[in-house]
Amino acid sequence: MSAYTQSQRYRRCQALFDRRYPNFVNAGERYAQWLAAALTPDSTLLDLGCGRDSLAAEAIRRAARSVGIDLVADDLRRNRVVQLPVLATAYRLPFRAERFDVIASQWVVEHLSQPERAFDEMARVLRPHGKVILLTTNAHNYVPLLSRLLPEAARRLALNRLLRRPAHESHPTFYRANTRRALNRLAERSGLRLEQLEFIGNPFYMAFSVPLFRLALLYERLTDSPRLRCLKLYILARLAKA
Repeated sequence: MSAYTQSQRYRRCQALFDRRYPNFVNAGERYAQWLAAALTPDSTLLDLGCGRDSLAAEAIRRAARSVGIDLVADDLRRNRVVQLPVLATAYRLPFRAERFDVIASQWVVEHLSQPERAFDEMARVLRPHGKVILLTTNAHNYVPLLSRLLPEAARRLALNRLLRRPAHESHPTFYRANTRRALNRLAERSGLRLEQLEFIGNPFYMAFSVPLFRLALLYERLTDSPRLRCLKLYILARLAKA
């Protein structure tokens, strides 16, 4: 728990949310569920951009073999989830073809400046009938739209001061693979197939202000409509290799 989520203001926002969504399953929990369903006791898993931890740590630990790649050596040293941490880029994975049964990735796709290369590499190292589980940000949501309007320095200040986001979690974002259409296109050109996609909301970026949070909660209620769900904050996607 961070100081931000322990604040009285945040707890008040949480209570407002819980009254409206008493049985809500958040994006991290859904990601963990999807990943657990994709794994078998014999699975070999790649965590793409593993960082220091994972929202699906329990599922990853149940894989027979797990490898994590990241660009930050210190994050790899701190990771206690994957069995083998590797310093590498998503654009050039240091593994032979058809090495993994499952590829997992959280909060990485939005940072890809060259998503075509990354998706080609995922397809290359994935075994036939293997699965890719991605949790990322929806480019059509107001949070990334506002983020893109801010200069980089102002964006970092907002993350660090308002949301108390650690500096190591603030990386440049591009949102070049962050819509249903973009994911479909990237999957098809790399030999993958988009099997399932789910949009999941989160108003808590506005929990630093109760009035703004109420507006964000209203947005969530409006986008509960099937026609507008594509405007929620997160995309959870499952891709498969033919």
